[in-house]
Amino acid sequence: MYRFAYKSTVGNQTQFRKHFDKRKIEVELLGMFCNVTPFYFSGTPNYPSLAAKVPKSDLVFCWFALGFAAMANTLARLTGGAAILVSGGWDVTGLSEIGYGRLLKGRGLITARLALATANRVLAFSSWSERTIRGLAPHCDVESVPLGVDVNKFHPKSKEDIVVCVANINRENMVRKGLATFAEASNLVPEVRFYLVGRQIDDAKDKLAEIAGPNMTFTGWLPEPELVGLLSRAKVYAQPSYIEGFGLALAEGMASGCVPVVVKSGAMPEVVGDTGFYAPYGDSRALAEAIRDALESAKGSTARERITAHFSLERRLEAVRSIVEQVLA
Repeated sequence: MYRFAYKSTVGNQTQFRKHFDKRKIEVELLGMFCNVTPFYFSGTPNYPSLAAKVPKSDLVFCWFALGFAAMANTLARLTGGAAILVSGGWDVTGLSEIGYGRLLKGRGLITARLALATANRVLAFSSWSERTIRGLAPHCDVESVPLGVDVNKFHPKSKEDIVVCVANINRENMVRKGLATFAEASNLVPEVRFYLVGRQIDDAKDKLAEIAGPNMTFTGWLPEPELVGLLSRAKVYAQPSYIEGFGLALAEGMASGCVPVVVKSGAMPEVVGDTGFYAPYGDSRALAEAIRDALESAKGSTARERITAHFSLERRLEAVRSIVEQVLA
């Protein structure tokens, strides 16, 4: 077993809540073949502790191409260790048209390139993320290693006319996640129940309630068993985002037998393939039409088959284990 330090951080509390579950799962997977010491970096005061722990590990495994990862990667390699970096979302994105991504700031661009360049291997969330990373740091060693879904936990039950979208509810996601479009679409399919699941971060929920139909339910954050139960009963999972580096909630919906309705951008087409329906970003009428088509289709089972075949936790575990062994060889 290797001595192994797992490092991770996000830029603010909203991002922390969003990504914590993904990283928790990753720690559990890595713990199956490594001695893992989690280190959750939350800011500048953590740098001395990080610097003390890195030399004691054979490998550091960081999430996101941020300054802490650049420092950990560099120190690991200087002290005879190795570094793996998981990346491919907001940390390597700069979309001025929607005001999203860390690369919109000059410091974000510099630290992302440094973090990517100092890792022995970069694991991208998707092929789309891999291309994005190559454009940012052409000489880094990067490959696509998709996230994984627990297909035993997320599985279908008797289906009902329910449409679900999962996202933190804030002003940013009204645009980036297409939540405003989702709310408007609920007005156009009044006979079907719509559920928007996620923490209510600011006043966006009030704004969305003004444009949503009476068939829209804002659940707030749901404990995992309740979310699993809702997805198992829903016929459709909608992800009308402007961009997604992967779309884990989308994949969990598909594993639950939901027919996916998404935008043909970012990594969403990689996840969905031909098992769902597509609508242009920001077009509520087209989204409503695609949702109606999805409700009438029988693609839920093929959506689940796709996740089981390509995006299971088992596949993620096998890929990460192989790469860790290669990097440490």
